[in-house]
Amino acid sequence: MSERDPVHPWTGELSSADLERLGAEPLRRSDPVAIGPYRVLARLGGGGMGRLYLGREAGVEGEAAAPYGAGALVAVKVIRPEHAEDPRFRRRFEREVEVVRRVHGKYTAGLVASGFDEEERLWMVTAYVPGPSLDDTVRRFGPFPAPVVWRLADEIGEALATLAAAGIVHRDLKPSNVLLGADGARVIDFGVAHTTDASVLTMTGQHVGTPAFMSPEQADGREAGTASDVFSLGSVLAHAATGRTPFGEGSTADVIHRVVYSPPSADVLAKVTESDPALAELIGRCLDKSAEGRPSPQEVVDTARQHAPAQEWPASLAELIGARSAWSGLAAAVSPMEQLTILRRGAPERTLKPAPPKSRRGLVWAAVGTVTAVAIGVVAFAVPGMGSSDDGRKQVAATASKSAHHPRASKSSAAKHSAKPSPSATSAPANPQGGGGGNGGGSDETQPPAEQKQPTRTITKIITATPNQPKQTQPPPKTSQPKPWKSCQYYSGTALTQQGSRGAAVRQVQCILKARKYDIGPHGIDGQFGPDTKAAVIAFQRDHNLHRDGQVGEDTWPALRA
Repeated sequence: MSERDPVHPWTGELSSADLERLGAEPLRRSDPVAIGPYRVLARLGGGGMGRLYLGREAGVEGEAAAPYGAGALVAVKVIRPEHAEDPRFRRRFEREVEVVRRVHGKYTAGLVASGFDEEERLWMVTAYVPGPSLDDTVRRFGPFPAPVVWRLADEIGEALATLAAAGIVHRDLKPSNVLLGADGARVIDFGVAHTTDASVLTMTGQHVGTPAFMSPEQADGREAGTASDVFSLGSVLAHAATGRTPFGEGSTADVIHRVVYSPPSADVLAKVTESDPALAELIGRCLDKSAEGRPSPQEVVDTARQHAPAQEWPASLAELIGARSAWSGLAAAVSPMEQLTILRRGAPERTLKPAPPKSRRGLVWAAVGTVTAVAIGVVAFAVPGMGSSDDGRKQVAATASKSAHHPRASKSSAAKHSAKPSPSATSAPANPQGGGGGNGGGSDETQPPAEQKQPTRTITKIITATPNQPKQTQPPPKTSQPKPWKSCQYYSGTALTQQGSRGAAVRQVQCILKARKYDIGPHGIDGQFGPDTKAAVIAFQRDHNLHRDGQVGEDTWPALRA
């Protein structure tokens, strides 16, 4: 274990050797500590739109270290906040989440969760595949023999067939987007995928994808369909068999020009032919300039299975995959109180807009107001008729002082500190303001002559002409109590959660159902979606007029949280 970073405490769970073994890189100080309910452990990669992190689900750490294995690791994709505010990028990301949710094939990475956190980060979590990318593998160990390339054609072709059946075009199939796991190749990263029932976010003439693995229609800015992915597959297979791309290297403009107008490299195809002519023939068909001349994904699969694809990965690759799959570590021992401190310290700093400095003129007027208030108090003592006793004068002075220091004081507040006026004072025509609080409660004998009442009227106006303040005797407004299920904070996404699912999403479902008084079984909130949880979901769906399938999807999630 490496020394624990005070900002990223969970990175101490991975040593330098662990990072190399898992194909990850150390975190930087600017990287987040946690994303949603997932602890961030290391970097897996990134691009202009976001970054990919290696993480694990929260809950295994505590005051004592707890062991966990590679199966507990996840890949967390995060969109940068500046892009999350862009409606175009938000639609692209939301579409990617939907694509991954809809694809349930064996050769794609499954969606675990997704959400939008309070730091304005869009995130999506998929299963961690404990194996390197095809690009990394070819760079490490060199090109594959023909039987292994046939296996890639079989498995990637099946992934494309799964996408096509769901009406999805990947549009960025390349060696770095193919992961090689123990159970086969998996296609990942649907960031620029296009669904047939969604509008295209890119304008005509804009290139989407990676030039060396684009189809001619993509490179030419035309609409790309499933046949475009097949063309990209041909380039990927050529790269796997030779370590070279069929349209060479160079500037983006040069590569795009060759993709649109030039045939694939004769040298590359000749090298494939040396090992297996049938494989070279299939790659050539996939690289046909015309979309109609290319095979379908299922035809690629059928052809591959006729040529005895390899059942095992080469020994060096299998050893690397086995080492990653067998990895295990210990969760950092962090107490709940320390976790809160760490999360606060690790959160991005918010820049507060400083209050504008007070001007010199404002300070002068404030001083004038204070002097005026003091003067009012002094006059209140000096003017006859303000009270019939020393106590009355003190009350009026206190009222004036309070008005000066508390500009929100009300008429009723001033009246509260004054004695009740006599009937004659109340009906006196000399006080047209009707304040009722300026006479100090004196009798007829103590009232000043009419010509002396003008100062009193002025003072009364200054003291009482302030906004009304609510009466303190009124009961405070009633505040609605938060619903008990609002305290469930395990998961914030909307991924399909059903029987057999495990993890934070299941705990969120169980927590909400339990808070809503549904019976989730004797095991309680255990993160295991079993028959008891399914029965509770069906009961909730019945009570809320939802489709009773026992699955928590896009319709049931909002109803649960409402």
